[in-house]
Amino acid sequence: MKVLIIGATGKIGRHTITEVATLGHDVTAFGRSVERIEPFERLTVVKGDVTNAQDLAAAMPCHDVVILTFGAPLNRKTIFFGTNVCEVGTRAVVTAMKASRVPRLVAMTSIGAGDSSGHGSWPFRNIIKPVLLGRIMRDRTAQERVVRESGVPEWVIVRPAELTDGVKNMNLREFTSFDGIKEPGAISRLSVAAYLAGKVCDKSHDNGAVLISD
Repeated sequence: MKVLIIGATGKIGRHTITEVATLGHDVTAFGRSVERIEPFERLTVVKGDVTNAQDLAAAMPCHDVVILTFGAPLNRKTIFFGTNVCEVGTRAVVTAMKASRVPRLVAMTSIGAGDSSGHGSWPFRNIIKPVLLGRIMRDRTAQERVVRESGVPEWVIVRPAELTDGVKNMNLREFTSFDGIKEPGAISRLSVAAYLAGKVCDKSHDNGAVLISD
């Protein structure tokens, strides 16, 4: 399979490059700061902006799967004024995918988006999201809506729980509902990357959203 990773220069994106390659797939890393990526065999590096239609149109052809790992930064602007980069960028990706007939989309969003709102650890639910992430989560929820309405033949939304820099755990908890289940806690970025790589071929949660946690 040939996999295009959009947001490849972020913390999770960089790990996802390695995890996808380890599974034997060809990888294209797409991002604005690709000079930071160490080259290796079967890796193609493409500099571009996820909100730029021309950049995406040039990068998209001949791929089988797109993985989205990009997101808005947490800073004063996004906290107080919000952002639409996830919604706008994902809409541009979907348009490019359809034009190039790329059939599969794996979209990483976040706990707190869509119907996972109100879930997570007590500090996340009651302090972190309301104070810091409210406007960012509105963008993530809009992003999920774009994916669901995309018309792409195969898609899955992956919502990581609160992120850490811990070790990789392959025995993750998967949430598609929350009734009567212990709340999700945290998950390492390495674990998220490995899970996203697995979704290149694993279609067990297609046409829906899955939240993952240690």
